[in-house]
Amino acid sequence: MRFDRHRKVPSIFAPAAMFAFVENSHSRQMRAFSLMAVLAIATPGQAVQLPDSVPQIVQVPGVRPGEPMAWKYSLLRTGESEFEKHRERLAPRASLAFKLPNVDQSDNDNRVDIVASTGRIPLTMVTAAIFALPAAAPSSDNDVMVVANKNFPKGSFRHPNVLVRSPGLPDGVKRMGDLRLACAAQLAMAKAQDFKFRALITGASLFGDPCAEMEVTNIGAPAGPYDTVTVEDANRTVSRPRGQAAMLKLGDRSWTDEARIQYSLKGAVVD
Repeated sequence: MRFDRHRKVPSIFAPAAMFAFVENSHSRQMRAFSLMAVLAIATPGQAVQLPDSVPQIVQVPGVRPGEPMAWKYSLLRTGESEFEKHRERLAPRASLAFKLPNVDQSDNDNRVDIVASTGRIPLTMVTAAIFALPAAAPSSDNDVMVVANKNFPKGSFRHPNVLVRSPGLPDGVKRMGDLRLACAAQLAMAKAQDFKFRALITGASLFGDPCAEMEVTNIGAPAGPYDTVTVEDANRTVSRPRGQAAMLKLGDRSWTDEARIQYSLKGAVVD
């Protein structure tokens, strides 16, 4: 099965990616760079101006209310464009969706709309916290927003998490090419944000490709506990305990895009 703008999809997705990289073994260890930390930077000047026809905002329990959870439609289209650009090479049958950050993943009251000055278009929630953009783009997306009925925690701002999944994968199994493509789309969105975001990511890129240096567990790991990560590619299999230092990276091209990553806890597969 796949993410499809016209079909319901299964809720088999990974949590937010944490992008980290370090210098090679011939250099002093650098401080870790986290893309999701960049996406969570408090940016007081970034408050979005919403049209009047926004959905009712619901406070996220347990956090102080901040700005409405909203993004420019053009920003998400940037991620979608990057997905389409590399899709044929990395994941030709995959589909794209977006996951709301910092929300209850089981809250069926979550809602996301495309909002413009002329009105709003409710988006189908493929799961309680995951949505996809419509196949047909608005005629003009300059002032169009994508708005959830939630607030960010006070002082924070985060992009929705890019989710890429190829059809036919068993529950709890990720595909290497899907993770590589999701990382590329997430990074493209971060670069498109504003000067502060671009400057941080450009500085990080001086030391290599953030996606190539990211460990697979930072983008594909389940939200719940697990103790073992297993990677299979044709006749090659590697299993490692959680937290092992030398974890596989997305940029390790000795693993093909068809490699499968599976998480388990005491021998049972974790989704």
